[in-house]
Amino acid sequence: MGGLPFDLSLKLLDLAAGAEANVQAKLVENALEDVVSAFDGFGREHCAGLAYKLSFQNIDAARTKLQKEEGFDIGAGVAQDEWDFVCEQFQKRHLLAHKMGIVDEEFVRKTDSRLPVGRKVPIEEADVRSLVKILKTVVDTLYGGVARR
Repeated sequence: MGGLPFDLSLKLLDLAAGAEANVQAKLVENALEDVVSAFDGFGREHCAGLAYKLSFQNIDAARTKLQKEEGFDIGAGVAQDEWDFVCEQFQKRHLLAHKMGIVDEEFVRKTDSRLPVGRKVPIEEADVRSLVKILKTVVDTLYGGVARR
């Protein structure tokens, strides 16, 4: 299944490898935000015909809603530890977008993180690459579930 600009995010990560530290960190953060935004846009577009609206920025809530209302599980193609990883990365994106990347109590609670509150959340290039790989499976499952309707 194509249609997502994950490739562009991966190119940002490639560019980050040769950049100075502060530029590298910003490119990796931007890549994470872009991956989550691309997935959210894809999910919203492909679920536009449903009787309700979904936001995929809270991917776990979207999963639960689709299981309840449509009877399919967008996380069915990934292991539980991979799903937990995806949810954590989406929460990291939330911190970047709304909290300047600073860990708060909500993040700790939602991710079972041991990161200290008040510190900047680490965004790793390898994690963004792993997220893309896992989300490609989730995209295929979502697309297949919506197409069966």
